[in-house]
Amino acid sequence: MNENNNETEEIDMNHLMQIRMEKLDKLREEGKDPFEITKFNRTHNSKQVKDNFDELENKDVTIAGRIIAKRIMGKASFCHIQDSDGKIQLYVSINDLGEES
Repeated sequence: MNENNNETEEIDMNHLMQIRMEKLDKLREEGKDPFEITKFNRTHNSKQVKDNFDELENKDVTIAGRIIAKRIMGKASFCHIQDSDGKIQLYVSINDLGEES
């Protein structure tokens, strides 16, 4: 029985690797390099934005982190970004960004 589980796990890993390679190929076809090192200048971290929300409201801030969740709901979307100091939820509206963005 253990041997059968190992075979199933191996097939699942092969399938997962195939999916990842297809995604990588698609990115490269679109002219994107997922391994390119880019520089991103942030103005605040998530904790600073939350702690100083009243002062920063209606001002431009730039944060950087990993998107750990996203929910797309028609013309509005929410996502959670996590950085070294915490997590923050973002609200994005198609009316604010435009359809192409």
